[in-house]
Amino acid sequence: MKQLALVCLGGALGASMRYGIAMGFERIAPKFASAFPWATMVANFVGCFAIGIGVGLLGREGVKWGSELQLLLLVGVCGSLTTFSTFANQTLDLAPGKALLNIGASIAGGLFLAWLGLTLSGARTA
Repeated sequence: MKQLALVCLGGALGASMRYGIAMGFERIAPKFASAFPWATMVANFVGCFAIGIGVGLLGREGVKWGSELQLLLLVGVCGSLTTFSTFANQTLDLAPGKALLNIGASIAGGLFLAWLGLTLSGARTA
């Protein structure tokens, strides 16, 4: 139960951060924000950097509360801020051939399924 609470707390923080980044872009530079998904890119980059630092520091032996902090920060915050951070971290753990397969399949599959969902829901006609 404690582990779930840590993930939920981290998730709330990460989602709030993602929303804050988006609102910050909208407030500071609305035309800039609407021209390209800058806020999403920044959230993804922040999450990727954070998971890299977190895995590097919290994955060491002897780190006090390491597993709890991993749940809170890496699974909760980074997972909620962006799943791209987890995708990046897991892809870096793969052999080169499998990494390329993961990248290609994730991008192509994700785009296809988003298109399919939009099409089936009637939001897209082709």
